[in-house]
Amino acid sequence: MRAEIEINYLVSKCNKCDTQYQSVVEVPSDHWLTERVKIEAFQGYSRARNLGEYFRLRGATSWKGGSLITGLKKTSTVGAFYGDRKTKEGKTLIVFYRSEDFKHLKVCVFPLAYYPSMEIINQLIQENK
Repeated sequence: MRAEIEINYLVSKCNKCDTQYQSVVEVPSDHWLTERVKIEAFQGYSRARNLGEYFRLRGATSWKGGSLITGLKKTSTVGAFYGDRKTKEGKTLIVFYRSEDFKHLKVCVFPLAYYPSMEIINQLIQENK
């Protein structure tokens, strides 16, 4: 299955607890992804388990106004993670590829309400690398 949208990001700022990214191309205005995103350390403010990091969108004027979208769940592939965006319509699978040096981030969003088994998620990771 092909991703609904793929956006490539380059690192714009590295801090102690997060890495900020800027999109390489313009993000379609009708999509929920933003041109600036951040991967930050999991602070333990939710009941989620086995997470080390969270994916956050930038708000209109600040990171505080942005949305925490999902935790990054590890996969068997180095540098590949997955998560989901929950809405009233259902979960949407998101796959993340981060370079070893943390300078590049690729975000693949799959169609609304598509959330397959772990076996299929691993297959998608290999196909969309």
